[in-house]
Parts: sequence; C-alpha cells; structure tokens
Amino acid sequence: MSPLKSTYWLLFCSLIFASGCSCNPEKLIQWVASSDLFKGTEEVKAIGGFGRVASSFHKDYGNDSSKIELRLYDGTHPELYENEANIARLCAKAFVEASDSHDYQDIEVFIIKTDANDPFKAIYQSQYLFEVASLTKDTPPAN
Repeated sequence: MSPLKSTYWLLFCSLIFASGCSCNPEKLIQWVASSDLFKGTEEVKAIGGFGRVASSFHKDYGNDSSKIELRLYDGTHPELYENEANIARLCAKAFVEASDSHDYQDIEVFIIKTDANDPFKAIYQSQYLFEVASLTKDTPPAN
C-alpha cells in the first residue's frame, strides 16, 4: 500500500473509530494530526506555499541504505520555480529537523505541479537528492 493510501486509510479508520466511541473525537483527530506521521509537513508547506506534502521513508537493511522521499505539490511561492533548488534544500532541511530523521542517508525532494482540472496529472516535476548529513552539518543532533 502506498504511503498516501496508508495515510488516508489511517485517517478513515480514525474517523470511523471516533464516530463510534464516547470519547472526544476532536481530541482524537488532534492526536492523530500531531503524530509522527505528519511531523514536518506544516513547516514544509509554509516554505513553498505547497498545497499538499507527501512523504515516505525507506530503509534497506541488506544494503545498509535509507532514503526519505518528499513530494511537494502545487507550490505558490513566487520564487519557487526560479529558485527551485534552494527552496527544495530548505524544505528538505526543515523536514529532516522537524521529523527528527537524522538517521537517514538521503532525502529526495520532488517538486510537482499538477493540472488544475486533474490533480492526479502532473504537468511539471523536478527532483533533487540531498545527503541528510549535509543538511544537518551546522545543526547539532538532538539528544
């Protein structure tokens, strides 16, 4: 199951659970939204004015490699497409710091512009790969 489908599935199950229990559903939704699953997305959205952010985490213990994929959709920042590489780097750094993902090797950032009439149709996509260690050099690791 893709990470985006997993996210929607988790939200759907949470809403079903919240509607059928006597607990406070607003608190439950707030708890889900503040979970590790969504850490870093609001910070990244603010940097580029992105409408949607999707992330997935991959670790291959056999090859000792790990990578984060960060997909940024429909940014509205005026300088986004002229200064794309720097904004992608800022987003990668903000995401790694907010999600506490310093133990990953690489982060791959996709900046995607979709068709206004069909949000599943990409009309533009660029891709940037950064080493996580290079993003966190000047930032001491959190204890």
